[in-house]
Amino acid sequence: MPFSSESGKPFIKDLVLGVKHDKILDIGCGSGTYAKMFPDSHLTGVEVWRPYVDQYGLSDLYDRLIVEDARTWDPDDQYDLAIAGDVLEHMTPKEAVELVEKLKKCAENVIISIPIGHYPQDEYEGNPYEKHIKDDWSDKEVRQYFGNPIYSKIDNEIGVYMFSDEKKKLKIAVYAISKNEEKFAERFCKAAKDADLIMVADTGSTDKTVEILEANGATVKHIYINPWRFDDARNAALHMLPADVDVCVSLDLDEVLQEGWREAIEETWIEGTTRMRYGFDWGCGIVFLYEKIHARKGYRWHHPCHEYPVPDRIEEKWQVTNKLLVVHMPDPTKSRGQYLDLLRVSIEEDPHCPRNAFYYARELSFHGQWEQAIKEAERYLALPRATWINERCYAMRTIARCYVQIGNYDLALNWLRKATAEAPNTREPWCELAGVCYTLGRWAECYGAALTCLSITNKEMVYTIDPEVWGAKPHDFAAIASWNLKMYDLAKKHAQDAVDLDPNDMRLRRNLEAISQSSEAA
Repeated sequence: MPFSSESGKPFIKDLVLGVKHDKILDIGCGSGTYAKMFPDSHLTGVEVWRPYVDQYGLSDLYDRLIVEDARTWDPDDQYDLAIAGDVLEHMTPKEAVELVEKLKKCAENVIISIPIGHYPQDEYEGNPYEKHIKDDWSDKEVRQYFGNPIYSKIDNEIGVYMFSDEKKKLKIAVYAISKNEEKFAERFCKAAKDADLIMVADTGSTDKTVEILEANGATVKHIYINPWRFDDARNAALHMLPADVDVCVSLDLDEVLQEGWREAIEETWIEGTTRMRYGFDWGCGIVFLYEKIHARKGYRWHHPCHEYPVPDRIEEKWQVTNKLLVVHMPDPTKSRGQYLDLLRVSIEEDPHCPRNAFYYARELSFHGQWEQAIKEAERYLALPRATWINERCYAMRTIARCYVQIGNYDLALNWLRKATAEAPNTREPWCELAGVCYTLGRWAECYGAALTCLSITNKEMVYTIDPEVWGAKPHDFAAIASWNLKMYDLAKKHAQDAVDLDPNDMRLRRNLEAISQSSEAA
């Protein structure tokens, strides 16, 4: 269609503004999308369907307009940039390759955007050229046919790829702090081996951490932080990185970069980028987007605990990649006892920050300080900047858990009902509500909450997720509740679903057997 998807457009804009773009060649003008996006450039447009010229006023949008089939047209000029936006799917792969090669010869940089996945389209308003000839391009095929891009991104259904002979090589540093991490030092270095520099600031190891790090290619600096706080230690490590580093990858030694991490950064980190979001596998089935890859300049670490890189007198420019994953592989015996005191310092220093206000309330609950945890979670909920519904819901669930521990189930139910209203499209509050109703024998509400939980299919990549709600647990609650409501066939179905999801749980198997017998007897 003459109007293309909005997916990929922000990335294309960033790519164009990051290179010389005085002269742009636009293949397949359509309604003139790119002429409107870059009105200050000198644009040449090539459009095959003549009716679009008058329909969308293309002659007024382009400095030069050529009404011809790009497949047979021969460029007679050189350009800073050529864009083939949602064009290549309208021709055979052979024709697409020939067109892209033609564009590479007449332009210093070439950007293509193309639907990824099954994306059929027929003629549109009498225009036979709108039909998708190949409607199932994959990311792998794009690279096989057109070569490896210098930058790429898949945004929803659209893949964006930039090709050029010239690209600045990024200098990438992996940096960390350490203390007595000899278990992880070698693994850490091997996973980060593709970095230009691995720099670790050691804060006083008494084991073989430093020796192992240096033997595996890391540069180790010794620092002393007293009183201890994580942000000061990370800032000290950051300050020791050379000024010419382009990208800083902050890790702990128990965090492991997965294969292909450098390529993922290089394909996404375009000119002007300051920060990157990427996948982080915390463990226990919790995977969310992390934000600790940043530019060398313009950042400092903030907060004594659960520290976070914050911009300092710069305007952030973010990129996101789904091709980079860091896996957390910690030592479960390591104490986190210092966190509570440091989080207390954090909220005293910055009482209006919702992030650490919630972490403090949650940490209090981990330490069994139920009343104080409730008080701090309620303080968090009252903060003006505490607006993220997933975290607010988590705080309400934390309060409910505390009330369960105290034995006040009425208030626990009230807070869980508030949590379901706060984030109704997340499974966690519904499953916890079903759990408390199960304990109280409130079978109708338990069944309704469990079914609502199961009706939610969008699993978000956020740290507030609870993997159990995507397993057998909601089916287990639904089975027991429906059995108590004498809905035996439904109970049997949910009991079977629970066993299918967790076949090694003997209690679930015994439940299924008992419910099946009850169903047959009924």
